[in-house]
Amino acid sequence: MDDSKLDYIDIASQIYTRLEMEYGWATPKSQNKVELTKFLASQLARHDDIVVLSWNVALDKISDEGSDYPPKIPKLLLTMRRCARLRNERSDEIVKYLQQKQNV
Repeated sequence: MDDSKLDYIDIASQIYTRLEMEYGWATPKSQNKVELTKFLASQLARHDDIVVLSWNVALDKISDEGSDYPPKIPKLLLTMRRCARLRNERSDEIVKYLQQKQNV
């Protein structure tokens, strides 16, 4: 694990809270929410901070798809990685643009 200062349990809890608000439920009744939160937190800990911090944007994108069911963890993580990559690419483009403006 890296030196991240993120509270993965808190972020996982925020994700499940949003899913419950948006979909009315986030976990099957047969599964323990505390254990699922711990599992999601362990999955988040495997990713860079920029990916983890993309969770809200990722849920926005997933929500825009209009599904009646909350996303499974692999889909959420994949969407978070895509959102983080797009964010990095945009940042790189902005930096290049600003550097070009300074050289003009």
